[in-house]
Amino acid sequence: MVWIVLAVAVVAVLLLLIAKQKQSQEAASDFPYKKLPALFTPAERSFLGVLDQAVGKDFRLFGKVRVADVLAPREGLNKSAWQTAFNKINRKHFDFVLCAPGDLSVICAIELNDQSHQKKNRQDRDAFLAGACAASGVPLVSFPAQHAYSASDVSAKIAEAISGSSAAAPKPVEIATQTDARQAEQDLMSETDAAPICPRCAGSMLKRTAKGGTNAGQEFWGCANFPTCRGIVAL
Repeated sequence: MVWIVLAVAVVAVLLLLIAKQKQSQEAASDFPYKKLPALFTPAERSFLGVLDQAVGKDFRLFGKVRVADVLAPREGLNKSAWQTAFNKINRKHFDFVLCAPGDLSVICAIELNDQSHQKKNRQDRDAFLAGACAASGVPLVSFPAQHAYSASDVSAKIAEAISGSSAAAPKPVEIATQTDARQAEQDLMSETDAAPICPRCAGSMLKRTAKGGTNAGQEFWGCANFPTCRGIVAL
């Protein structure tokens, strides 16, 4: 009698385990997702640090903004034409969007062009966004991805692009080049401003000298967060 009770208990436990495993598999099939390591690529993180310096604290920067949250099909289109126009922007995004701090109105969109933009499909996408932004009056500023940037050059290019768009547009120039002109000049002369942004953690970098190996005695840029981050950039 005892053996019968034990056998029934074992069967019950096995059935419960099978049911839980099946439930877990069904849940996994309903939500087949995983967490990505970071919102930005190393190049985007690096450029974001430069953008923060270039536009100052009086503006808001947003990343990975859906184009459909910035642009919309114009009024007067029939339903089919409206849907077609919307579909073209619904699955695209801007790398960064610069907004006014008060009402978060869009001042300009910013694109960072890496090597992937040399592909035909990316070039078609870039041409479409340029046309859509021009038609809607949203300045679009593009920068090539590179190892190091000058915050003052970035600020000047943004200011040039938005100078004729609205009354609020020239403010980045006023902050970055007029109000802080003396500081910007000092920054350009300093080693810190000339230093690149770490491609791994987007932190600052310091000039270092290799102490051993085949490159002993040669200078290079090393991440200031070493040894937590071991990002390096050739001098």
